[in-house]
Amino acid sequence: VLWRYLCRQWDDENGVYDGSGNDGRRLLRFNFFMLQADVLPEMAFSATRKRLIHSHDCTLDNNFVEKQLTDGVYDFASAEEL
Repeated sequence: VLWRYLCRQWDDENGVYDGSGNDGRRLLRFNFFMLQADVLPEMAFSATRKRLIHSHDCTLDNNFVEKQLTDGVYDFASAEEL
């Protein structure tokens, strides 16, 4: 749901569907990254690494399959891409 929301929010903020002629600014796809640095001894930090968390295609209705665990909680970390 978050990924589709980001697609819709971008399109709304850029006037894609308001008739202003900004159809070419529609968000087609994006990558979501996390920046990570480790805490080293004496509170120093390692070099920052960029890790890809999710690639999303906004042109598909749903490209993120949610797997439901036995306790009824969705496990997004192990969900599969279509």
